[in-house]
Formats: sequence, C-alpha cells, structure tokens
Amino acid sequence: MKKHLLWSVVGYTAVIGASLMTRHTAREAYRKTAGNPPPENPGRRDTRWHEALAWGMASGALVGVARVVGQRLGDEARRRGERSRPRRALKHLDD
Repeated sequence: MKKHLLWSVVGYTAVIGASLMTRHTAREAYRKTAGNPPPENPGRRDTRWHEALAWGMASGALVGVARVVGQRLGDEARRRGERSRPRRALKHLDD
C-alpha cells in the first residue's frame, strides 16, 4: 500500500506542477498578446465580455491539457519506477 501511495503523490505532484506552470505561462502570454494582464475575476462588472471569455477559454484549455500531460507523465514514471527495481527491493513498501 505504501508503494501505491508514494507513486500517487508523485503523480499528483506532477499534475499540480504542470498546472501551475501552465497557468503562469498563460498569464504571461495573455499579457504580451493583449497588452494588459488577464482579468483577475472575469465575473466583475468592469471586465468586458470578450476579455472574460477569451481568458476563460484559453486558460481552461491550457490547464486541462497540462493536467492530462502531467497525469500521463506521472503514470509513466510510476510504471518505469516499478519495472526498474527488483521486487525484493520494493517488498518493504508493500506493507
């Protein structure tokens, strides 16, 4: 059970890291493209509809892709980690 928990933590860490990096990159790309920072709260009355929708679609799509990529990379790392070590070395983690 411990081995599964360890690799779950690795996988979730990869997903969170990928999401945070992508969110930061998306903000910078929006700032450079639009010339102003993305809306902090797209629901505010002073945010124009096209800005709110553009930011929502772009950031949602990018973060969604990053989560999938992070999950896949985390799962692949788990599979490689389990294959590369002999079962005897992992026996203490199965408790």
